[in-house]
Amino acid sequence: MKRSILLAIMASGLALSASAQEAPQTAQQQVAPENAVENVIVTEPRLRSEKALNNFVIAHAAATPFLGKIARWKTGICPITVGLPPEVDLYISQRILRVALAAGAPLAKSEPCRPNIVVLATPEPQKLLDFVRAKRPALLGFHYRPQAERIATMKLAVQAWYSTATEDFYGMISGDFPSASMGYGVMNGDFRDTPTYHASGSRLGDGLKSEFTTAIIVVDAGKIVGQEVGPLSDYIAMLAISQGLSYDACQSVPTITNLMAPDCSADMKPAAITDVDMTYLRGLYKMRPDGSYMQQRGSIAFEMKKDLGGY
Repeated sequence: MKRSILLAIMASGLALSASAQEAPQTAQQQVAPENAVENVIVTEPRLRSEKALNNFVIAHAAATPFLGKIARWKTGICPITVGLPPEVDLYISQRILRVALAAGAPLAKSEPCRPNIVVLATPEPQKLLDFVRAKRPALLGFHYRPQAERIATMKLAVQAWYSTATEDFYGMISGDFPSASMGYGVMNGDFRDTPTYHASGSRLGDGLKSEFTTAIIVVDAGKIVGQEVGPLSDYIAMLAISQGLSYDACQSVPTITNLMAPDCSADMKPAAITDVDMTYLRGLYKMRPDGSYMQQRGSIAFEMKKDLGGY
């Protein structure tokens, strides 16, 4: 099991073998052209007041460790799922694509595409993460070596790690690593060892943008026994398209991110992605990528209130 999972990591765009690209190709071909996602739960206005929405954005929107801004996908996404029954793997990959399409996130255009979102289900998630920490530390995102063991620790039933890059005012992209010469690897391009960033003097933004380059989502197979595929796939899709601060705390609005939070009541754990989640994602992909973290967060909140109405 461990060997097959590690091979899946290497095959899914991290080493780019041709066999791993077949699943995303099939899933992408089945994505409906309409800009919609089935099974979106519409929440009552009293459960998504203006204050509650503000609190949700504050609690959910994570800033990248390197640049301190909210990251999103600029490169077209290409998911692959391994470790579950084949039909479930395909369903989860397809669901990620459908949610991304409705959110306005870019989809990979090439056939076959190069996987950059990898969902890995395993009964031994910590062994998998130990391997990643030793052999592919760049996949854990920006960190320094003393932080690696803490970061590469499986604490939840489903957990995500993101690699990011910074794009400057002139469109130059550099990976977010402490140093490319420290053994953190090179992802999606020939990044410079000591990057130099060109910023703008605008008050609306400095011209620097954070973007995802890869996301790995590890599923503890032993902790999802009995979990329905529909809610689980929506939960994974939310992780794949946006980076949250925490998924183990109960939010004050019905959101799919509450699905596995231990202190949430049943009415706050929806059976599908909600209008709150979708308006957050649409706001994320409409915001100015070069604005400050506070500007970005405020822009997402504004779009959510406008789309949900009544504010």
